[in-house]
Amino acid sequence: MSLQDVRVGFVGCGRHATEVLLPAVHAAGMDLASVCDLDRRRAQRTNRRFGAFRPYQDLRKMIDEMDLDAVLVCGPPEMHSEAATVALERGCHVWVEMPAAPTADEADSIAQLAATRGLIAQPGLMMRFAPAYRRLRDIVTGEGFGRALAMSITWWPPLRDGHDDPLLFDAPHVLDLARFMLGEIEGVCALCAAPQRASLALSFASGATGTISFVAGAARSHESVFIAGTDSLASAEDRRDLAVRRRDTDEITLWRVDSATAEGHGSTDQLGYLLEIESFGRSVLGEEEPRATMEDAAAAMRLAERVAASEEVPSSP
Repeated sequence: MSLQDVRVGFVGCGRHATEVLLPAVHAAGMDLASVCDLDRRRAQRTNRRFGAFRPYQDLRKMIDEMDLDAVLVCGPPEMHSEAATVALERGCHVWVEMPAAPTADEADSIAQLAATRGLIAQPGLMMRFAPAYRRLRDIVTGEGFGRALAMSITWWPPLRDGHDDPLLFDAPHVLDLARFMLGEIEGVCALCAAPQRASLALSFASGATGTISFVAGAARSHESVFIAGTDSLASAEDRRDLAVRRRDTDEITLWRVDSATAEGHGSTDQLGYLLEIESFGRSVLGEEEPRATMEDAAAAMRLAERVAASEEVPSSP
């Protein structure tokens, strides 16, 4: 079977959906049967642009009439939770852009519903699918790196449309990246926190420590990850450039994501969007286990909620 055998409907026809996610669905080769949006004309325009069979304004009707295997959702957090619940209750697998729900508890409820129905509920944690970060994790967990001691992450993303609180709704991405790299986070302390920025200190179950600098809406977007081990240092810049420095040598191993390593799809692959959509499709086909789960989303969201509750006062781990 191929991803062409995965029949999907897409809910939400906003800018992020039409400029990033739907092109990724198209590049993945899925069978895009329908799109759904409360704005009838926007649904019609999006349907024509991406060659879907029919536009809808009602999710329930779309699922009932189009014989879907899965539903992909991108909109406000409240819509994510509601649409995912409807899709799961009607027997569809779901992929949901982050934040998967308004709260971590609601994300847990989606995870529980999916488990009860025997269905997949995958959140849009694209960072763990980015080629540079996947390779960085392989280096850190592979032979020759040694025990990971510390990690420093900088993530300065653009302000997102529709996200009133970037700290609560965008920061879970970088907190999940930290978990993806070094494992479970046992403690998070906000050295300072405001709705659009935070400086965080982390402690991991492995004994490693970490820091995160998060700023939404800086003059230019930027991200970097530096990880120190007992035998090596490794870093990734802007999901594109990776460098490794080994103990007792001045040699530096360099690697860059380019058109060749990104399989010709440009930034959607470099940033991880295409690869996460493809992975979701393979999970629906039963060819692999989900690489991002709703439990992952809830864990990252719960950490962000602890930071947001600090209100610029250091929080206890």
